[in-house]
Amino acid sequence: MSPQKPKVAGIIAIGNEILSGKVTDLNATHLIQQFRELGVEAKRVAIIPDEIPVIRDQVREFSASFDIVITTGGVGPTHDDVTIEAIAAAFNRPIVPSPELEAVIREYFKDDFKDAWLRMARIPEGTELVWRDGMPFPITKLENVWILPGEPSVMRKKFAAIREDFRQTPIHVRRLFTTWEEGDLAELLEKLEAETGVAIGSYPTYEDRDYKVMITLESRDAKILESATRRLRCSIPRELLVRED
Repeated sequence: MSPQKPKVAGIIAIGNEILSGKVTDLNATHLIQQFRELGVEAKRVAIIPDEIPVIRDQVREFSASFDIVITTGGVGPTHDDVTIEAIAAAFNRPIVPSPELEAVIREYFKDDFKDAWLRMARIPEGTELVWRDGMPFPITKLENVWILPGEPSVMRKKFAAIREDFRQTPIHVRRLFTTWEEGDLAELLEKLEAETGVAIGSYPTYEDRDYKVMITLESRDAKILESATRRLRCSIPRELLVRED
């Protein structure tokens, strides 16, 4: 039996405030790091405005292209929170009220409840409400699209509650730091990658550091990775190899 193909992810950060520079997006970077730890490769990140046609088209494209799609932002109670409407349009689903969500919202806000909060109880038909222990509200999911809030602390808590749902065979990484020039390494690294199948990257630094190039080697097969790392280590003159981790 052939091994299961690893899943890939796309991340869509939604918000005019990001594109106008009023807010720095922290969510995409966090999700990329989390996916990497889980063995999922993030293939693309899009930062788009709070515009229904743009969100609709981006979600539709990402859903067809990637196994996992995460959206962040645009799910609050105000007029510019249009993510839900856009995702419904992406899948040609009507927006329907969720009595379950309405009950949760009323219970959560109690005496501070305002009718505006009911906007958050409207969801695309067929949306799955994913409950996790300790979460006052469910995570919403439609097809392969997970719909998360944009506020970073809340987004992180919600993703932490579902992160194990995405775990794959881990991606192992080794790093070597050298004072060799990147141009001198190019042919060696290209040949090594072709012969081993290990993904190899080289990243020069122009700051005042003890190395000139960081080389990364990545593979889901730990034995192959170790063999490739050993070959590279032996190919770099000892006096030019600063360290490895």
